[in-house]
Amino acid sequence: MKIMNDVVKNDVSLAYTETATALSIRIRAHKEYSNFSLEDWLAAYTALREGSALLDLGCGSGNIFPLYSDRLGPSGLVVGIDQNEELLEKARTVKMAPALVLLRMDLNQPLPFLRGSFDHAISTFAIYYVDDPSLILGEVRRVLKESGEMVLVGPAAGNAGELYTLNEAVFGYGRDEKVTARTTRLEKEFHPLVASLFDDVRLEKIPSRLVFPNKRELVKYYMSTLLFEESVKKTGFSPTEEDLMAMEFGGREISKEMVVLRGKKSG
Repeated sequence: MKIMNDVVKNDVSLAYTETATALSIRIRAHKEYSNFSLEDWLAAYTALREGSALLDLGCGSGNIFPLYSDRLGPSGLVVGIDQNEELLEKARTVKMAPALVLLRMDLNQPLPFLRGSFDHAISTFAIYYVDDPSLILGEVRRVLKESGEMVLVGPAAGNAGELYTLNEAVFGYGRDEKVTARTTRLEKEFHPLVASLFDDVRLEKIPSRLVFPNKRELVKYYMSTLLFEESVKKTGFSPTEEDLMAMEFGGREISKEMVVLRGKKSG
């Protein structure tokens, strides 16, 4: 049964401003219910070393900062950028061994750093919202040191298919233009640009799943997503948690397929 059938024409802008409450719900779910740890993957497959300087593009509330702190140590430096002051306030509370600098700025602007300032530039589930990928990638290359490493993480095209099925039941539509653009952007748009600007470029897909212990936890997660938020704005319909709990839908698992795009600066 569809709760809402009226669909309003989509805005093509991919910009998005996160909220601290919604982000914290999703972070908790991924820590408790996922079969994959992004922090463990970054620890294993990136060359984070004592004393390195790292730029986190779209750092949010700093949920990956403990990894940076452990690997970079007291002689390291972490610079985090985000446009959301509420999230930056939470990031400031994270205890860090390295020096920590947090800047409120839009990733659509040139980066305010000297050439060759950083050993690493990392962006997890943020950079694919920018207006102009060529601008931010050129800026990342500029501020990286020679042999500096860039790691971009985002959703793959097959990500969260179960949520779009649920969204179809609730709002009358599943994937739309925005969703398709966001979930394919690292592969289709960023990858060719990265290949033209960086060396040793690698694109990997990482399958993972969220397995929720009960229906309510899945509903809370769904209501914290950009998909739900944009659907409410698009339709004018705002179902409550209890409205969703009253619906019949199968399964307690969500696929969370990720794309990791890596490159190094040389020459």
